[in-house]
Amino acid sequence: MRKFLCISPYFVPMNYVGAKRALHACRHLPDHGWEAAVVALPADMERDAHLEALVPPVPMLRTLRGGPVAWAEDARDRLRGGAASGWSAQYKAQARETRTPGRVERLLDEARGAFAAMDRFTKYLPWALPGVLRFARAQRVELVYANAGPFSALLLADAVRRALGVPMVLDLRDPWSLEPNYRASWTASGLKAVEAIEERLFRSAAKVILNTASAHEAHVRHYLGAIPAERFTFLRNQFDPALYGPPGPAPTAADPFRIIYYGHLRPTKNAGLFLGALKRVIDERGLQPGQLEFITLGEVTPADQATWEGLGLAPYIRQHGWLSFPDSPSLLGTADVLLDLMGPNHGLQISGKIYDYLAAGRPILSVSPNRELDAVFAETRAGERVDLDEAAIVRALERRLDRGAFSPDSQGLQRYTAAAFGAALGRIFDGAAR
Repeated sequence: MRKFLCISPYFVPMNYVGAKRALHACRHLPDHGWEAAVVALPADMERDAHLEALVPPVPMLRTLRGGPVAWAEDARDRLRGGAASGWSAQYKAQARETRTPGRVERLLDEARGAFAAMDRFTKYLPWALPGVLRFARAQRVELVYANAGPFSALLLADAVRRALGVPMVLDLRDPWSLEPNYRASWTASGLKAVEAIEERLFRSAAKVILNTASAHEAHVRHYLGAIPAERFTFLRNQFDPALYGPPGPAPTAADPFRIIYYGHLRPTKNAGLFLGALKRVIDERGLQPGQLEFITLGEVTPADQATWEGLGLAPYIRQHGWLSFPDSPSLLGTADVLLDLMGPNHGLQISGKIYDYLAAGRPILSVSPNRELDAVFAETRAGERVDLDEAAIVRALERRLDRGAFSPDSQGLQRYTAAAFGAALGRIFDGAAR
């Protein structure tokens, strides 16, 4: 069995969607000759007790947040009675809002912007690196693999690569420099810094993995002439059927028509567009509360709440407590529609919840600009994608209201399982470590 260093800041029992990809790698790569030694953030950050049983029995170092910066932050927070530390989105927004026109102030703001373009864990890396190198040497790793974001994982992987002389595989669950929402939040110096760092890292990697075909094509195009096209590949996200509990009972004619959204409603997700379409369907069909319900899990913004209240939809909306992904089919399995919402800047991404929905086995409606999903749904017969258009959403909901037959393609679904991912990643590792 060959060893690889898996640098994944998010890892179970942390309740982050980004932890799943590394977990699947650790579970399924031993079938293809590779065993993980994991480097991650402390488990107490976003710990979910329901995920404790999923932590694999592999060597693990959870010290990515530490050193003088972390100690100072913790001391400050104790004094203030606060909780989480870091360069928060709120602080970055305040920094942008308080800019002044003076030359010194502009330079300081650009420096802040360059730092803010990195993630909030970058500042801990100088203190984490020595321990990570000792751990990697003790485990005799032959390859370093980074599951990012947070994108500081890429920097750490490169430092390990240079120190140990092993090949490096970089796995970006989402684009970094090419992600429109990130680019819009960075200053000019921040964008320039990220672009330079990313290109250097990609030049040094044996393989760069994206998680959609559209992101793969965008990176090949962007780096044309600078980095060989074969350096890039893509492996979509996946689900592991063995990790999910049984689904709840499918709805009957006596149940309300149930739409479920598993995740956080964010300003970038265009919840208002969907709510407008939902209002139209309710009015056109004359549906009463009790005949239709929209269930949300996770956070909602005040703007979203104000929208549904303004539309008179409050009696139709039910907010459900969060469910860890292994338990999610107990609710998702009762849906008539599993809803996915993406925004106009998400043309390179496929939402992670799509794979939880595939595990639940109920019809999916994805409101997304990424047309790649059309092929996914054609292959799996698991749902449909519509553009960010209210009329298109209305038509899609109307098609599901009759509760017609639904039969996903089991062979198509198999291609999106963690076992298939492990096999593909194993081939990439074998090629990189030749």
